[in-house]
Amino acid sequence: MRSRLFKAFATWLTVASLGMLACDLSTLGLAQATKPQVTITAPTAGSQFRDGDTVSVTSTSTDSAGIVRVELAVDGATVRTDTPPVLQGQKSFPVIQTWKATAGVHTLSVRAYNASNAASDPAIVSITVTPAAAEPTVVPTLAVGIPPLGTLPTLAPAEPTSNATATKRPPTKVPATPTINAPPGVWATAIRVDPTAPKRGQGVKFIVSFLNTTGTQQGFRWRVRIFEPDKRNSFGDTTPLDSSIPPGASELVSSDNWKVTGPGDCLAFFARVFQVDPNSKQESEFIKPDQSGGPAAGFQVCP
Repeated sequence: MRSRLFKAFATWLTVASLGMLACDLSTLGLAQATKPQVTITAPTAGSQFRDGDTVSVTSTSTDSAGIVRVELAVDGATVRTDTPPVLQGQKSFPVIQTWKATAGVHTLSVRAYNASNAASDPAIVSITVTPAAAEPTVVPTLAVGIPPLGTLPTLAPAEPTSNATATKRPPTKVPATPTINAPPGVWATAIRVDPTAPKRGQGVKFIVSFLNTTGTQQGFRWRVRIFEPDKRNSFGDTTPLDSSIPPGASELVSSDNWKVTGPGDCLAFFARVFQVDPNSKQESEFIKPDQSGGPAAGFQVCP
């Protein structure tokens, strides 16, 4: 009888020890960590806005360990971070994050982090923001009186009467000039990825839309650099090309030597276009006509 009781106690002790060891491994981070999942429900891909509009990005992040923060990035730069009301995180966190739109083609991305500080793959959507329409100029009405007979009219400009109305236009907001940019007069307006959903080991080309406002053909050496979200150093680049950019709008295709090799999960990237100085080898980014920065194309490379 005592032998049976001892065996039962030993079995219970072994099971309990294994359970405590599993908890310790999970606590120490030795158990396999999972990544949160993020979906963007608004805006949809290709949505159009006007310069100055407030863009509301609606997303839902889920994770069994609990979401602790969600970051919104525009063209790879984080513009807003939101946390759930529960400090320890919550398994599902819907949030609306806003951004004041600027003219151009922009890539919006949302990334979530769980209680283990594991980051999700970014959810990406591209939108177009058109310049705001120019305000009409209102010419004030001037009331000119009729002089009495035998008198000469004054040569001074007539003052408007109290009935004269004039609309005062607000001062023009001059966008900040980037520190380093390609010579003015030739702009980059958009970037497209070919193929749109590249696979690992597949060469990727980039189609860049240029706008030459100089009135004459311009020659440039240029390349496309590829960046991971929130990282300053590039993840590689295309081979530089020497091209002539004609006046007006045109498109140029990069070389297709850039690719992601080896096994792994989907990776998110942003593509930007740069001019290369043939002598100094220094690079400067082509910017958009509104001087709000360079265009960027967001895309993913998957297995």
